[in-house]
Parts: sequence; structure tokens; C-alpha cells
Amino acid sequence: MGQINREIIEEVRAAANIVDVVGSSISLRKRGKNYLGLCPFHGEKEPSFTVSDEKQIFHCFGCGASGSVFDFLMRSRNLSFAEAVKELAKRFSISLPQRQETGQAKRMRELAERLRHVNELAAGYFNQVLLDKGTGEMALAYLQSRGMGPEVIQDFQLGYAPQSWDGLKRFLLSRKVDLKTAVQAGLLVKKSERDCYDRFRHRLMFPIKDMRGRTVAFGGRALDEENPPKYLNSPETPIFHKGRTLYGLATAREACRRHKEALVVEGYFDLLALYNQGIQQVVAPLGTALTLHHVRLLSRLAPQAVLVFDGDQPGMRAAMRSLELFLREKLPARLLALPEGMDPDDFLAREGREPFALLLEEARPLMEIFLEQSIAEYDGSVEGRLKVVRQVTPMLKLLDSRVTQEGYLRMLDQRLGVSEEVLWAELGLDRTSRVVTARGPKPDRATRIPAWEEEIVRILVHYPNWIPLLEKSSALDNFQVNPWVEVAGLLIKHYQEGGNLALSGLLMDLQDDDLKNVISGWSLESSPWREEAAHARLREYLEGIGSRRRQLQDELKRLREEIRAAERSQDQSRIAELLAELQAKKAALLAKEANDKANLSRGEMV
Repeated sequence: MGQINREIIEEVRAAANIVDVVGSSISLRKRGKNYLGLCPFHGEKEPSFTVSDEKQIFHCFGCGASGSVFDFLMRSRNLSFAEAVKELAKRFSISLPQRQETGQAKRMRELAERLRHVNELAAGYFNQVLLDKGTGEMALAYLQSRGMGPEVIQDFQLGYAPQSWDGLKRFLLSRKVDLKTAVQAGLLVKKSERDCYDRFRHRLMFPIKDMRGRTVAFGGRALDEENPPKYLNSPETPIFHKGRTLYGLATAREACRRHKEALVVEGYFDLLALYNQGIQQVVAPLGTALTLHHVRLLSRLAPQAVLVFDGDQPGMRAAMRSLELFLREKLPARLLALPEGMDPDDFLAREGREPFALLLEEARPLMEIFLEQSIAEYDGSVEGRLKVVRQVTPMLKLLDSRVTQEGYLRMLDQRLGVSEEVLWAELGLDRTSRVVTARGPKPDRATRIPAWEEEIVRILVHYPNWIPLLEKSSALDNFQVNPWVEVAGLLIKHYQEGGNLALSGLLMDLQDDDLKNVISGWSLESSPWREEAAHARLREYLEGIGSRRRQLQDELKRLREEIRAAERSQDQSRIAELLAELQAKKAALLAKEANDKANLSRGEMV
């Protein structure tokens, strides 16, 4: 919640009716108790975007976007939580108390403002020099030779730093800028206590902007071989960190949302070449490998990423190194395969936009390519097989879809000759274990038996007046599936605070977007149970109906561990014996679940 008082947040939430706020951005029409419209977060022709006046939440049954009034403003306007609260407070005439600013916080804020100001002045200066017929003629000719016209130059505020050692310095002095600030911004380099000189000389200049379009740093490309390095970035400052910044962020933001994807390239000119061809949903890291912060930024821009790296071994290795980051952030990633030895700039210059668009359509999941490369290293030996399995299982564990996991395990089974059961055991998972499915539509209830923890939470979302039953029982102590531990705790917390369940407040506290989507979707669906049946089912769960199931799951875990041990010792007869026992235990567990489901279907479903 940042530094804003929780009571003030609740006051703003109560005043900001979500129907009014959403209705000021998109057209809504009333249908029953709710309002319906076209989702602003993905393209659709039939409305699936639902707004609940009663629950004060929104949910799109198409793309899964959901949340409170704050979430809507954050997604639609790309605001931080604090910015969304402040904007709604202003709109509904709620006074926010002025937080007492510490001396250090004030100094840091004022320094950030000075650094941004001097960077903006420098960006204007470099752009003017580029467009000067005398000084910038060579640099402008170079840009034109690379196909960059006036529109690209203007949109990215491209510039030129002249050969002079003090051109920028003299300009800043004419604008009465303290040179100490310019040194702190990395624009000038300190030579002595009283002297400094321009960092960037005889370079094309690429202003680096934050999400809000404010210049925070620069990248400079040398225009001759005698001025190494080829690319030079600003040093890190209080407002600029390479590992947290992506080039092109401000210009790509709207296009990424519109196309529902973010393309990631390796360099400035790769990005400009794509932009020049009308492909604007593209960003680039700043001469460094992708970081977790970069991937988090991408996840705010679009529901999937496409890596467009150079078609060589270093480009492929860079793509593979990023796989774990995308899996951890649950952001689907694909890889566009360029011809060997070509980068996006080369390809577009030679082939044009249409062939590139075809490659984009054919981009394959990064995980699939990683598995194929790992399998290609298999030398046919037992040790080689184990090496491949151990190499890929850490990535497979990070997948949050059992369907996807099963597909990849089947590929390994066919190519390596390792049974799927052994591979599941190597993962430390069982095919019947359940997780919250990430982005995309959720499996239909008829094809999926939920974990008992999930079932409890779903019942309580529909019938929140029974939350005290969960609170008084010891069932919460036995929850084993982590997402539902968190949600159940929040259900109790919010019920205790208000004597009822304010669902929009609960969604504000959930950090995981997938969980938000699941919970909001449940809250707006018709209840799968009649009230009496739901109450009886909840009591059965709370009184220990899951104990036998948990016992069977513990036995399955033990068997998987024994299978791994037997495989390491290559005891084939023991492996066969354990697999038979595993199948029997799994059959017992599935029978138990099927029996529970059959009981549910007999008169319990609406």
C-alpha cells in the first residue's frame, strides 16, 4: 500500500464506485445485477468484461483480467497503486493527508528531479545538434543510410553529441545548470575538483526514458572506430539502473497492450528498424542480459513476450538464459528464429516486413526449444540420459500447467526412453496434483478434480457467511496447497475486519494476478452448489474428509522418492515393483476423488 494510510485507501475505495470509474472509459450496459462491456485489455467483438456494482470488482471472462477499482486504473492508465489512489481521491474530492517527509527523502526527491531536468535539457540539446545542417550532417546522413526518417528521429528524440569536449557543458552553463548535477547524471566526467568534460563525444545519442516518458539516461553509438567502445551508456544513477530499465518502454507501452505481446530485441537499431516498419510493440535491454526486473516490466506491458535475438549462437544462448526468468514470472515467452548470422535490422533491410511477420507467427515456445536443444545433447548412454533429465527438470517444475508439463514429459519419454512415471517422480510431483493454472482460460470443472483446499475457498467465496466455520476449525492448519493457504487467511482477515466479505478489498491484498482472476471469476459465476449441499460439503471437509486423501498422497510421495533411489542404483526389478505399487496407490486416490465427485453430482449441483 506504500505510504498511504489503509483507512484512507478504504475511504477512497468506498467513494469510487467502480461502475462510474469503468463506465467513464468504456461503454457498459446493465445485464441482471452486473454491467457488461467490451474488454479494454484485449481485442474482442462479443462483450465478456463484467463489472459488479454489488461486489465492486471487474472480471473479464475472455482474458482473465480482474480486480478492484484501483486495479482497473492501474492497468488502463499504467499507474502505480499510489498514483491510482491519489487520482481517485482527487476525482472524488477526498483529501489525502500530507505525509511528513524526512530530510533524507526530500533530498533524494529533489536530486531525482534535478537529474531528470538536466537529462531533458541534454536530450533537447543533442536533438538540436543532430538537426543542425552543419554540425549534425554526418550523423543525420548515417541515420538516413540506416533507413531512419524524420518520424523515428522525432518519436525517439534521437540526437548527436559533437566531437567537442565541452559542447554540452557550455550549453548547460548557458541554462544555469549546476555542473555538479550534470556529473551526477553521468553527462559530464569530473577531471579535477574544478573541471569536467563531456562524457559523450561524436556519438549518435539515444535518450533512455522511463515508463512515463521522462529521460533518465542515454546510450551513445560511436561514429568512428577510433572512439571505443562502440556503444556507451550512462553510468548508473539514483534514477537509472540498467537492470531495471528497457529502451523504448514509453513508446511501446500502448502498442504492447493493443497487440497483446511485447517483442524483445538486443539493440537500439534492432528496435528502431522494427519501429520504422510499423512494428511498435518492441523494447530492448541496455547492453545487458535480461533480468528478473526486466521480465516483470514486460509482464506489465503484455500477456506474452517474443524474443527476437540475433540468429547466432550468442543470441540463442542469451535466449536460453532468460527462460528461467520467464517461467518464474509466469510470462509465456516465444522465440523468433532469424536466419543464421542475421539480426532483426539486417533481416528487415533485406527481406522487409511481411517475411518478418511470417516469422513472428511461427515463433515457438522458448521452453520447447530449450527441451529440443537439451535432448540433442543426449549421447545414448545412461549417464547422458540422466544428465538431460537433471538439466530439464528444474525448468519443468516451474511450469504452472499440468497439461503443458505432461506434453513435454511425453516428448522426453519418446526421445530418451524414460517412462513418464519416472519423469513425474523425478519432478517430485504426481500427475493428480493440482495447481492454479496461469494465464489463459481455466480447465472446465467437469475435466478437473480440484484440491480440497480449493473447494473450501470456492464455497466460502460464494457463501462468505460461513467463513467463521473455517476460522473456528483446525482445517487451515492442514492446508497444503500454498495459494489456498493465502486466500483462506485473507478470507478470515477481511471477514473479521468488516463482519462480511468485501471482495474488492481482498483482491487488493492479493499479489498474484492469476489468483485474482480465479477468485473474481468465482465470485461472478452462479454457485455450483445449492446452499444446503454446499454447507454440508464444507462441514465434511472441515471435519476431516480429506484425511484419507492426504494419507494416500503422502504414500505416493514416499513411493516417488523410492523410485528415484532405485533409478539411481539402476535396480530395474525394484523400479518395476515400485511402479506397480505406485499405480495401485494412484488408482485408490483417483477412486476416492471420483467417489467424492459422484457424491457432489448427486443432487448437489445446481
